[in-house]
Amino acid sequence: MKTNTPPFPDYYETLELPFGATAEEIRSSFRRIAKIYHPDVPTTGSEPRFLEVLKAYQILCSAKRKFYDDAFKKFRAVEFIRDEINRSEPIILPPSRVSFSTGISELAKKGLMRKGYRTKDRRKVTGINYDIIVQIKDREALRRVIATIPLTVRIVCQVCMGGDPHCRACDGAGSYKSSRNLKVEFPPSTLQNNRIFEFDLSKFRPDSYTHFKKKSLRVMIHIMKKISLAV
Repeated sequence: MKTNTPPFPDYYETLELPFGATAEEIRSSFRRIAKIYHPDVPTTGSEPRFLEVLKAYQILCSAKRKFYDDAFKKFRAVEFIRDEINRSEPIILPPSRVSFSTGISELAKKGLMRKGYRTKDRRKVTGINYDIIVQIKDREALRRVIATIPLTVRIVCQVCMGGDPHCRACDGAGSYKSSRNLKVEFPPSTLQNNRIFEFDLSKFRPDSYTHFKKKSLRVMIHIMKKISLAV
């Protein structure tokens, strides 16, 4: 038989106070609210409400407060995570959080861009085994994340359909270079720091005339931890 778990009591809210209120603030608020809900008050008196306020005061003004505060923070943390996961709207990352693993100029300086040098050879020399790094804040990892990745594409010349070496539209190249954005969605269950995803770009063709220049794409997730600075 399924039973409903009673909600965690928010004694601070009962006393109309923020979490961490001082003992004096708790006493002052209790006196003010108790005068309103005391059963002897003919117009606003309410015994159930008064007993709620009294219990909140007794907990927060006793040695039990520390244990209550610890349990309260844990409850709120779990509640926050549940709410974040249940949100339907995904996080749309700004372009600044999507970057290439190594700049072309840096590779050129190392002689890794010369003709015939393959991608796997570059990875072997640099030790970098991914193409794109996507940076996600730790709280964002609780929700779906969408990253927009700019990639180079080749577009077949629609004048000659790539078959006329004398075509004036493409100068006989058969295609021309352009760029397209690839949108990738990451469910929260897959977002782990330093995890690498590999995408077969042949499955993501923008249209029948366009294909990505790279055959596959390796994307690494980097989860940025919040850093607290000690004063």
